Amino acid sequence: MTFLLRRTLSSHLRIGTIYNVSNLQAAFTLHPRMTMSSQQIATEKGRSFPTSGFKAIESNLLIEEEELPDYRADRFYPVHLGDIFQKRYQVVAKLGFGTSSTTWLARDLKDRLYVALKVCVSTSLVHRELPFYNHIGVCMASSTHRGRSNIRRLMDSFEIVGEHGKHTTLVFEAAQMSLRDMKLVFRPEGFDEDFVRGAIIELLEALDFLHTQGEVVHTDIHPGNMLLGLYDNDLMQKLEEKEFTSPVPRKAVSSTRTIYLSRLMRPKEGPMLLSDFGEARIGPGPHGGDIMPLEYRAPETLLYIGWSYPVDIWSVGLTAWDLLESKRLFTARDEDGDLYDAAHLSQLIATLGPPPPEFLARNPRRRADFWDEQGNWLGLAPIPKLRTMEALETRLQDKSGFLRFIRRALTWMPEKRATAKELLQDPWLTAGEHKA
Repeated sequence: MTFLLRRTLSSHLRIGTIYNVSNLQAAFTLHPRMTMSSQQIATEKGRSFPTSGFKAIESNLLIEEEELPDYRADRFYPVHLGDIFQKRYQVVAKLGFGTSSTTWLARDLKDRLYVALKVCVSTSLVHRELPFYNHIGVCMASSTHRGRSNIRRLMDSFEIVGEHGKHTTLVFEAAQMSLRDMKLVFRPEGFDEDFVRGAIIELLEALDFLHTQGEVVHTDIHPGNMLLGLYDNDLMQKLEEKEFTSPVPRKAVSSTRTIYLSRLMRPKEGPMLLSDFGEARIGPGPHGGDIMPLEYRAPETLLYIGWSYPVDIWSVGLTAWDLLESKRLFTARDEDGDLYDAAHLSQLIATLGPPPPEFLARNPRRRADFWDEQGNWLGLAPIPKLRTMEALETRLQDKSGFLRFIRRALTWMPEKRATAKELLQDPWLTAGEHKA
């Protein structure tokens, strides 16, 4: 018996997850959809991609990864459209980039489907993503937890040897754009409340699986790592065909390196996939060290004390806010735009109230940087006025349920945050199910 779970998330888009109760085990093996095709269909031949007909970008203009603050060309492998890796994966479009990798849409010529290649920089000394997938794969094989279907699947991995070193390359199931990019391009004012509910439910289901069965802390949850998945892999063919009808603009840097613009595609209905486990930590901890995007850092990371699963719950609260609102709840910047910890902490105080003394007592040396012995703020950054959640939330007519949910995720004391399982039963989320 097959059940289709769909939550209406906006007037023109849904996120949902398909569950086949009779075949859950087969649905999440390492290579779903691939075994049958590889037995029945011969390997495709690679295509010759256009070498003309595109706009050449001027050499003095910085584009894509070149605009990163610490960009060094020699760290990035010079992928070209049409390249074939492992005699199997042909690159057909660029999907994006980051500080530690570029991402490409590729055609798996052997199994005749589209995949995503994440080509890491050569200077990456620690690769946490492969160990994570080796660990979580065992959990997924023996689990029937619905949240595992919201974890992006790793399908293969290999190394590319470049001029300046080796590049770990990960092969993922193909997906559409991130919710961050989708909001930036299509909904800059923020998503509808029902959309946010649906996305957060699927995020919490993924986290409940990771925390309770995988014993994994993601550490880097935000809309940029929440991808809109695919129900129909063939939808990605549109991006490949565009390269033949309208080749993407590019900049020739040298005879061996070309910088391509990334391709966008109008999103279609699909499941939410949690991705990018490059900073994930295995085990309940407590762990230490810097994690999380600056604006997303939980109080315990700012106070330099051990952290665990509750840092992901803090990120859930901020993610829900960012999906709904046009402006972030915390910017970690002062009125002049300068980014520093005191400015971040001052915003937390303005929004959440002062931290409990028992929280500050967990690291007296760090506390002394910002508070006196009586717990009074030293004023290294002014505490903003009128920065309550009620004042900052601008889109909902009835905001009480949403703000109660946010307050369960955003607390000074990590142990007082609700778990993912508890938040899944929150009235703000279950109200959306009753409406549907």
